[in-house]
Amino acid sequence: MTKAAMKRLLKSDFFHEVEAVVKAWDYYLAIEDKTSADEMMHKWHMAKSALEYITGNIYGFSRNGKTYSIVNERNYDDRLLTGNSVKTSEALV
Repeated sequence: MTKAAMKRLLKSDFFHEVEAVVKAWDYYLAIEDKTSADEMMHKWHMAKSALEYITGNIYGFSRNGKTYSIVNERNYDDRLLTGNSVKTSEALV
């Protein structure tokens, strides 16, 4: 995928929806809402398939408690998105 095409993807409505799903998934994991987290996980799997079709790369969801990201599973330096995770204490307020 060319750099110009990748730029268009990252500005697209589709990618903004993917970003919202990943952010919500991280939030629901932080507050331990299993039902909502499972729903976001299923939405992520659909988005993951679409990203693979569009880009030719396999992207995964990564979360370490401080950040979450969409990362290329073959090249961990290739991240489509990185955000700060919600701290559990902040999420419960």
